[in-house]
Amino acid sequence: MTCVSLPCTGGLGITLPYNLLSLVWVASALLLLTREDRFTVPQSIPLLMILGSVCLAVPWLLRARDAGVVVLLLAMGGGWLLSRYSLSPCHRRLCLSVIFALALGQCAIALLQTFAPHLALHWYEYDWLRNHGRPYGIFLQVNLLASFLATGLGCGFLLLLITPCRPWLMPLTVGLGVIAFVLALNQSRAGALGAVSLILLLAGLLGTRAPRRTFAALATMGMMALAGAYITQHVTVMVNGEPYLLARDYAGSTRARWHILVMTWQMIMEKPWTGWGYGTFEYAFSRWVLAHPRPDYVYSSIVTHPHNEVLYAWFQGGVTALAGMLLLFAGWVQMVYKAWRESRVQTGYALLAIPLLVHLNLEYPFYQSFIHFGLFIMLLRLCVADRPAPTRHSCNPWQRTACSLAGVALIAFSLLALYAGQQLTTLERAGLVDFPQPAPWYFASQGERARFDEHVALLVDYNRTHDPANLAAFMTWAEAYSQRHNDKNVWRSMIMIEQFRGDEARAKGMYQVYQQLFPEPAVQDDDKQKHRP
Repeated sequence: MTCVSLPCTGGLGITLPYNLLSLVWVASALLLLTREDRFTVPQSIPLLMILGSVCLAVPWLLRARDAGVVVLLLAMGGGWLLSRYSLSPCHRRLCLSVIFALALGQCAIALLQTFAPHLALHWYEYDWLRNHGRPYGIFLQVNLLASFLATGLGCGFLLLLITPCRPWLMPLTVGLGVIAFVLALNQSRAGALGAVSLILLLAGLLGTRAPRRTFAALATMGMMALAGAYITQHVTVMVNGEPYLLARDYAGSTRARWHILVMTWQMIMEKPWTGWGYGTFEYAFSRWVLAHPRPDYVYSSIVTHPHNEVLYAWFQGGVTALAGMLLLFAGWVQMVYKAWRESRVQTGYALLAIPLLVHLNLEYPFYQSFIHFGLFIMLLRLCVADRPAPTRHSCNPWQRTACSLAGVALIAFSLLALYAGQQLTTLERAGLVDFPQPAPWYFASQGERARFDEHVALLVDYNRTHDPANLAAFMTWAEAYSQRHNDKNVWRSMIMIEQFRGDEARAKGMYQVYQQLFPEPAVQDDDKQKHRP
């Protein structure tokens, strides 16, 4: 599943096909688990984790207008269900092997995207020039691939340190080198930080158990990472008959992200207790920046997240959401402490979540990838040491029925949303010319994306019918939409409609805001010149 790419136009959450496929797999696993005749005595979940989840979910559930909180509730339910099953040492090594193998699968796709641009464009719709050759696997975002590979690297290294089977040592070492090589090509600082931190901690924790294999693995990963870094700086790739470098510039990104963090903090200090509300960051941040201009920062691109999940939760949900995030982190620290008291190997399992925790604090969070969210829940389960001889007892019939119904409902919704998403993608790529009116009922499974397409299609239809009702309906929707999002094309359409209606004063005022939200650069740099050696 993680090597399959479906046509997609971007977005978050259920607008991404691989997220919906992830939900199908999760629901299928839920149905398989409920077929077991017996559960085990639940493994202890730290009270801090439970309290943190509740604190994070409650304000979101009460104040949010999107369905994202449902994913959080599903994650909480999935974590509880996993706690009902005991994992033997063999099961734990199997989990590490699966994650490691999936990371290697992403490496194969990443190498294809980097060094075979034409095949990558055909098979994965990967635009080499737009991404500057930085691979993203199936995740559509380079940092998501990096955190996934960093986690896979840690799982493979831990597996190497604890596996008793010598024949697997060479394949594991080679695989670790491949992942380190692709991480270097990816050039994600968050991914590199997570990978290096985890590998060093595992080496210091368990390296003395097998010093030779530890040294061989570290040397292999180091050499392959250096080879990847050398390629990014000195080796060119031919794209459309012209040579390009892979190297990226970090200075501009670092400066912009620092300013975003500073301004987010200043906004939080204005409403530290209640927050600004869920789903308001994109709009509120842009208007705050325009009202508080800084000489060293120009709002030139849409900012939807501050690249730090703790600040994002505080911004939206106030101190309640902040308390939830801090309690969750404290719960993970408590898990690590208990694992340390159990054994060094168990501590190694507890540390595997580090790359994803780094990802949460430096990049976009789990809204972009349910695969990462599910992986995080699985890693948290591995943090908990199983009881040596858990008592088995019969499953509650009502519990089994509820889990089965939830699994069937989740599969039905995911498949329906996947079908609706693929239809919307086809319509979008055709310019929304044949968008059905009224929209099919199942388009509602795609939420805001379907409503966006439906109202843009009214403008397309207006060019044919000249029906003023289309313009009126579009403006009503667009004004509400623009109170939460900044979309260049929506603003252009609104300005043109006001001009057409003869309201020049309103059109002029909107155009002034438009120029501030979407400033045109003084000089358009050619991407080819920036990356050509």
